[in-house]
Amino acid sequence: MNEYEHITKMETILNQQTAAVQELEIALKLIENHFDDFKTLFEYYYSEQRNRDLQDDADGKIPDDLQRGVLSEDGIFDLVGDYRDTAFHMMEIALKMLKAG
Repeated sequence: MNEYEHITKMETILNQQTAAVQELEIALKLIENHFDDFKTLFEYYYSEQRNRDLQDDADGKIPDDLQRGVLSEDGIFDLVGDYRDTAFHMMEIALKMLKAG
């Protein structure tokens, strides 16, 4: 084993961690920049408009070639759960990060 092999190992860790933090920051900015869209989608989920859209879909009024994942039973609901789970995960990781430093 090289006397300075640990430096190479630490350099690798530094580079990996730097890249990971940069990627996380990009992802967080993306979520933050589109958060109003998420709120709009969440409001639509409980809206009268969605209820009308669901009825129109059931009545065959909506064209077959129109994407309608927002009318699925689970699409928006699952996204809301993912947001919540991810938020808790971010808090857990943030706490670990703060305690480590």
